[in-house]
Amino acid sequence: MASHAATAADLHHDEEHPPPVIWSAKTPINLMGMFFFIGSEIALFGSFFMSYFFLRVAGEADYSSWAHQVGDLLPMNVVTFNSLILFSSSVTIHYAEISLLRGSRFGMKLWLALTILLGAVFLGIQITEYADLVKHESLGPSTSSYSSVFFSLTGIHGSHVLVGLILLSVMLIRTMRGHYGTEAHQHVGFRTMSIYWHFVDLVWVFVFGLLYVPGNWDRWGSDKAIFFGGAAVIILLLNLPRFIGKGAPKH
Repeated sequence: MASHAATAADLHHDEEHPPPVIWSAKTPINLMGMFFFIGSEIALFGSFFMSYFFLRVAGEADYSSWAHQVGDLLPMNVVTFNSLILFSSSVTIHYAEISLLRGSRFGMKLWLALTILLGAVFLGIQITEYADLVKHESLGPSTSSYSSVFFSLTGIHGSHVLVGLILLSVMLIRTMRGHYGTEAHQHVGFRTMSIYWHFVDLVWVFVFGLLYVPGNWDRWGSDKAIFFGGAAVIILLLNLPRFIGKGAPKH
């Protein structure tokens, strides 16, 4: 009887002082799912990057082989501006999320629409680049091992951009219908998609830096200053709300 009473007292004590909730238990399940998905995507892109690195090690020590087979044919000026277009879409979706947290539905629709537009322009230019390489330069996925890696990496990234554009369009429709709110539990889907889009943009940093720039640095010319200047402006715009004291609400 005494042991029973003690057990009841212990249970009552536990109810008054529950154990602390771990971080993963407080995180929405769809947000956790996106983190795991991004982890799998890192492994996917990493496998193709490792294939490229293997070709570099197995081939020549410098980038002359890559430049001879693929690099000299790449339109660096077009790709540079296209990269800045994609990086700018991270700014617009960042502002869309800030508008959401401030309760500005007009701002959400405006910045989401601009994000979709920038992503669509990027994808359209990439498709045009593919067509020019195949038609005029006779460069295809089966031309060489380097071209296979090039088309595989850029093609997989392009497919992720396409999926992102579809999901962003769904988000825009939902925004017009008033499906998102300022409370944390009301915009988990919006936040999840924002993380995905930032990841897609981040992957392009490595694709552009490893596949386009090597072997083309000398003939990049004045576009180098334009690219780094544009990247600096994008970084500034991303942090502008903090600089002027109008960042996203803390919650």
